[in-house]
Amino acid sequence: MAAAVRTLGFALLIAAACAQAQQPESDRILVIHEVERTVYDVGHMPAPDADWTRFDLPLRWPDKQGEPLKEAALRMHFRLTSAPEQPWALLLSEATDGGVISVNGHFEGLLRSPDAETQVHWRRPHMAVIDPADLVAGDNVLLIQAPFRGGMHALSGVEIGPLNRIVARFDSQFFLSRTIVWIGGTVAAMIALIFGVLWWRRRDELSGLLALASLCWIAFSAYYLIDTMPVGLSLAVQLLHYASTGAFAALASVTMLRLCGLRNLRWELLIGAYAGLGALLLLATAGAFVPYLDQIWLPGLAGVGFAVTALAMARSMQSLEAPHPIVLVAALIAIGAAFIDMAGPILGPIFGTGSINGAYASSWAGPVLLLAMGTPMVEHFIDVLREAEIARGELETRVREREQLLKRNFERLRESERIKAEGQERQRIMQDMHDGLGSQLISSLMLFERGAMTNEQVAQILRESIDDLRLAIDALAAEETDLGSALGNLRYRIEPRLKAAEIELAWDARNLPENIGLHPDAVLPILRIVQEALNNTLKHSGARVARVTFDTSRAGDAEYLNIRIADNGQGMSAEGTGGRGLLNMRNRAQRIGAQVSIVSAPGTGTVVHLRCKLDPSHHVNTKEPRTALNTQAVIERARQS
Repeated sequence: MAAAVRTLGFALLIAAACAQAQQPESDRILVIHEVERTVYDVGHMPAPDADWTRFDLPLRWPDKQGEPLKEAALRMHFRLTSAPEQPWALLLSEATDGGVISVNGHFEGLLRSPDAETQVHWRRPHMAVIDPADLVAGDNVLLIQAPFRGGMHALSGVEIGPLNRIVARFDSQFFLSRTIVWIGGTVAAMIALIFGVLWWRRRDELSGLLALASLCWIAFSAYYLIDTMPVGLSLAVQLLHYASTGAFAALASVTMLRLCGLRNLRWELLIGAYAGLGALLLLATAGAFVPYLDQIWLPGLAGVGFAVTALAMARSMQSLEAPHPIVLVAALIAIGAAFIDMAGPILGPIFGTGSINGAYASSWAGPVLLLAMGTPMVEHFIDVLREAEIARGELETRVREREQLLKRNFERLRESERIKAEGQERQRIMQDMHDGLGSQLISSLMLFERGAMTNEQVAQILRESIDDLRLAIDALAAEETDLGSALGNLRYRIEPRLKAAEIELAWDARNLPENIGLHPDAVLPILRIVQEALNNTLKHSGARVARVTFDTSRAGDAEYLNIRIADNGQGMSAEGTGGRGLLNMRNRAQRIGAQVSIVSAPGTGTVVHLRCKLDPSHHVNTKEPRTALNTQAVIERARQS
């Protein structure tokens, strides 16, 4: 596997070299891969016969803690085919000890270096502008002279090129190594504040763990933002760094176990003991154990986190209590980022860079984990709000029940009034049937007994009487008034008669809503008006087509039902519009607050327009049924009773 990775790295380097070879040298960045180093006393220059040792970049070397201040000279060579005319610049991805920078013996810049009172450890890239007059065609020498003391020292990512290109490289590396650290620390501070307040108000243990983990991350981030400090504080800062690193890992692992529903005190104590081991060893050895902490303790800490995450994932796959999938994914990302940071010295030689050019992957992965761990807390908070809403809903339900209890007597009174009104309506209809249908049958019977009527006249009177009876029955057939059913029954009965008289009936109810605000008392008068208009067409018009249309219209805030019965018959004069049948239509319309207009002239046909105002408080179904009412059976039952 390592051989495959190394082969891939070499292939990428070759491809990059080929791409750079096609660029002019004045626009190309030169990457330095070798450095010569010699060590000497502070304040002196390297001796002419100094022993220079060659290394491949990136260069990392440890120095024993407590050793006196020394100085190192780092010499690098690069070749130019011609001296550039535009400004060039030097990029140092990692130069932990700073130093004096010179090119061909010309001073180019100074980076703060350690001295007797100050500890310096740069964790950010640096850039120095090179005067093009200091560069020559052929071999050029870059020299960095920097004092150093005990600890880990590094030089990596040394690049020389045109100023504009180096600036772009510097900006991107600075963002990765410094700006992201600031962002991560800010995010952690916000999380610590929010969940710290929640813990203070509710004493929720998960909120407290997350707030503590966020505080540890702030301390962890601060270590990578502090480049210079008094020598006396160096050990304390390192101690804070390793303590916060271990505490963050331990708190994250314990939080993961708690999210799994596991509260094993022995496991938590073991995790905490291992997490605190690093700071204890550092303190006991006065910082001399730092290399071993980086090589052994930190990977073990990441291994503990990986084991806990693997346990949580196994529980999730078994449908047991486990953290949210977002938390598991974020934990894997954070562990992977930690291993990448620890593998920087290994990946650097393969890809020709330092520790990812000084960028620490954990700087952004840690805040991602903190945000993800806040997810179940947010869900819990939402659940609490939902429960509060449910409780409020139950309270509102009880209040409504009390209101219903108070309104019950009033509703009973209204029901009694409704039943009384229905009885009165039925009585009115029966009275109407008695005065109209009954009187017509009695008078017809008397004429028939006297022999003043033919059989055909008797049959016609009986048909009209049955039609009138059916209209009344249709209006009372259902518990809820159904205008569509009544109109459908009327059409079902009258259409065969029109066809027998060679009159085509065009019935258009497409624009009629399914539910309209029509008072139940208006149904029967409307049916009788429509029937009377169609009977007039059948008897007197001599028409070939009768058209009935239904729709609604608005006038201001009022809504109206419109029914038009039109024929293409012979029409009638103005004097003919005052007949008894037409007068009955007007009277029926007036009783329900409607208007009937009749437009007719000889030779132009007749149009009867019924316009009835609707009441939104009443809703009548207008959907027409498929079958007609069995009126004959109703009549038979009425006769038997």
